[in-house]
Amino acid sequence: MIDIHTHVVYGVDDGSRSLEMSCQMLETAAAQGVTDIICTSHCTPGHRPFPMDDYIRHLRELQNWLNRKEIGIRLWPGCEILYTDQAASMVRAREIPTLGGGDWALVEFLPETPWSTIEKAVREFGNYGIGMVAAHVERYQCLREDLSLLEELSESGVLCQMNAETVARSATVLGDRWAKRALRHGLIDLVASDMHRTDWRPPNLDKAWETIRKQYGGGTASLLMEKNPGSLLPGTWY
Repeated sequence: MIDIHTHVVYGVDDGSRSLEMSCQMLETAAAQGVTDIICTSHCTPGHRPFPMDDYIRHLRELQNWLNRKEIGIRLWPGCEILYTDQAASMVRAREIPTLGGGDWALVEFLPETPWSTIEKAVREFGNYGIGMVAAHVERYQCLREDLSLLEELSESGVLCQMNAETVARSATVLGDRWAKRALRHGLIDLVASDMHRTDWRPPNLDKAWETIRKQYGGGTASLLMEKNPGSLLPGTWY
């Protein structure tokens, strides 16, 4: 599996608190069958400077640790970008890491963001030739109120990502009906862990994989958690 949404780099956002915690998260992910992880620390363009030096240094430290331990995970750069008016231009200027250093960016919105703002973001990133991956689409109220907007988002070329925890919960009796509908209608392109820490949103792709396999088939699980995520990785970045 390939995890394109994580906060495993320690000390730069609300994700991992320490090198030791990051290593525990990586060991857990490897045991679940994860081979590649994009390290998407939080970034708010134009409001808080992204700690690029610390981020890259800690990412390399983690990759070196994986190599020493002979754990077969490759780490990739990236950010979870909270949309602001400056976001697309800063990504275009390479002031913010794209997913794997390629032509796609992971973009999140506040839950109450209106549809008009999401449309504006799609246009801005598109004008700069940057593909947009919409992070955890299950959180946005406008999409939850009108599933056809999620379909419109997909038709515009945006890749829609759902969190693994949401997928796993959707299979329960009290599961998220909106998430079930979105998955059933093929409106989700990517499933990722959004892992933050060992005690909060830990690595959990294995549960999501099994849920999708049982509900929608192994081919769909592979598409959402292996093939589509793999298409975002352009090649070795360091």
